[in-house]
Amino acid sequence: MSLNFRYQPALFIVLIFHMLAVSMYAQRVQIQGTVLDANSHRPIADVNVMVEHTASGTSSDTRGRFSFAHSPADTAIIIVFRHLSYEELQVPLREIRSNGTISLRPRIIPLQTTEITGKQRTGIASRDIRQTVETIEARDFEGRGYIDAGDVLRDDHGIHVDESFSGRKTLSIRGGNADDVLVLYDGVKLNGSHTHVFDMALIDISDIDRFEIVRSGNSALYGSDAFGGIVNIVPKNDRAYNIRVHQQIGSYDSGLWGLQLFQKRGDVSGFYSVRNGGMRRSFDDIPEEQLINSTLHHNAGFTWNVTDNSGIHTGKLSLNWRNARLDFENERDTERLRDNSHLASGQYHGSLFGVNDVTLMAGWTRLEHDLAITSGVQSIERVADEQALQTRLEKNWIAGIFELLLSWQFARNALDYKDSRKNTRAQPVGFETAEMTRNSHAFVAIGKMRGETGSDFLRSFDVDVSVRHDQLRDALGNATSREGHRGQSFPEQRHWSGTTLKLAVGITGITDDMLLDVFLGYGGGIKYPTLFQQMNSPVLIDPEAKFDALVPERQRGVEIGVSLIRSLSSDVIAGWECKGSVFQNVYSNKMRSITSPGLPITLFDNVDDASITGLEGKAGLYFFGKKVLAEAAISHYFISDQAAFPFKAASKYTFGLNFNHAGYSLQVLVFREGEQVGVLRGTDGGFAQTSLPEFHNIDMHAGVMFTVGGLGAFANVSMRNMLSDSELLLSGLALRDRRYYITVGLQY
Repeated sequence: MSLNFRYQPALFIVLIFHMLAVSMYAQRVQIQGTVLDANSHRPIADVNVMVEHTASGTSSDTRGRFSFAHSPADTAIIIVFRHLSYEELQVPLREIRSNGTISLRPRIIPLQTTEITGKQRTGIASRDIRQTVETIEARDFEGRGYIDAGDVLRDDHGIHVDESFSGRKTLSIRGGNADDVLVLYDGVKLNGSHTHVFDMALIDISDIDRFEIVRSGNSALYGSDAFGGIVNIVPKNDRAYNIRVHQQIGSYDSGLWGLQLFQKRGDVSGFYSVRNGGMRRSFDDIPEEQLINSTLHHNAGFTWNVTDNSGIHTGKLSLNWRNARLDFENERDTERLRDNSHLASGQYHGSLFGVNDVTLMAGWTRLEHDLAITSGVQSIERVADEQALQTRLEKNWIAGIFELLLSWQFARNALDYKDSRKNTRAQPVGFETAEMTRNSHAFVAIGKMRGETGSDFLRSFDVDVSVRHDQLRDALGNATSREGHRGQSFPEQRHWSGTTLKLAVGITGITDDMLLDVFLGYGGGIKYPTLFQQMNSPVLIDPEAKFDALVPERQRGVEIGVSLIRSLSSDVIAGWECKGSVFQNVYSNKMRSITSPGLPITLFDNVDDASITGLEGKAGLYFFGKKVLAEAAISHYFISDQAAFPFKAASKYTFGLNFNHAGYSLQVLVFREGEQVGVLRGTDGGFAQTSLPEFHNIDMHAGVMFTVGGLGAFANVSMRNMLSDSELLLSGLALRDRRYYITVGLQY
């Protein structure tokens, strides 16, 4: 008995602590639910969910879900929901426990990032100098009847999309040329140095989070590659589902299906998707002969949010792989085309070997182009196979109001080119085979100063200065000139180099209900002839041609941009927004393309001087808490020599009406594009100017999205060019004709 009595106090203490722990646990309450957009009913990620006046809370995941424990268990406590793009909401805990779903109203003026998370700006333009940037989010195109990225970007008032019979879609910005635009996939260059034109039909929009569009050519980080602007395609790293399937049918017996898979475990996530589709289109003059298109897309990605031993986030590693193929067959003209695009890349941003704010990127791309045309005894076969390796290393320093970024970039492009022609009417000019390489180095320094003005409204200003130096080396090997060729010989090596300086200043004003942003940018750029342009210079084709050898093109540009947003307390008109910019680009030695009708032959020469002066504007009204948006936009360009910018509309006007309520959506777009003018080269060697008339029409998208349990469903009907069928025929095909698409899908 004495032994048991000796251990009773210890047992009593253990029991007391156990009872206290059970009591404290019983007083803890589990707070959980889902946060949705009040208009679209889409889940909202990264919402800060906090208990009022405490540090207890969490943030919502990609499905809008949140869950955390809090003590003491008091149903009268207030839960605060905060997000950059939504109105703050305070809800008693008892309402969350009874309902579980929280709806947030979108804000007219987004909060400053530092008010929520303290994070820096993100996106392609966050470290570059100030310039005009637009973002198209996934919610603006997801689940609608868009076929590819070219269809999405076509709706923008400052972008012109040119669609060929084969389904290839190339884009230009602000009236410039397609080879002036740099296309990136998560910061990795997709353009090759062959033509520097990328086909946007090779981009599947199912896995895209957003498009970041830089309208000007004042990028310091990307230099000559971004001579006329940038389109950066940002893939989805996080998703609100684990599996999604969709099916689309439409005009010309078109149909495509897609499957997306996503999984996340802690700090690691990955996705894979596949999309397959095609269409058949008949000629007006020979209906039994058809154009047959088919596409196949594969995309995969991996993301790791790196943390240290204490759980602090120190960096982010992302890996991407994609393969897209476009096959085209023209039964009437016995034409066949296959384009194949490959990409594998890795990118890391964060701390590396104890050094903070480092970005390291490495990527490999391959572009395969195979074209064959047979007509009787005449035939043309062109094969271009280009592979590229690219790397980028950046280091950023921030000291008070000053910021400095240094970057080193390297790329190596290798092109294997074959062009076989038999019994054609074209002159025996140019190369039959060639192997070309381009090595390029670039060194970039960007300095920024952020300051406070002391004013109650115009609170901050910034000054950005950049310098960039490029060195390129082109080499030609194993080249075979066409039999009978009379042009000049191509040099075995060419060296290019240049330095550019750019400047931007801006000022920002903000109050509780107004945001003003104004900037002025000025800079110069250099564009070096691509490998394809050098191989197709008239001086190499005909020594008696009145052309000089191609030289680098130079640009001087100035731009003023203004953005003003105002929120209102009215129940009807929630706010308004207007943006505008005025710019002028002056070119010397502008490179111009000259095409040959009926034959895949393009020549390039330099125009002494050319310029584009333009204005762009957009204004929008928000109604009923951003449920309805009425938006009008205009772009008008004064082009000195339209032949230097062939088949680009000098004006574009759009009016859009967007409606979102309880998962239902309706979008109506009215647009008008101006006349397009270009120069064609005849088979006799002469030149002729031709034009396409102005064009106006209406597009419409109507859709619904809803959730039952954990299963989501969506459906959409899209009509393109609704007014009437186009009477404009080109080579037996109707251009700008009416089209419809129906899309349905499920996700879990």
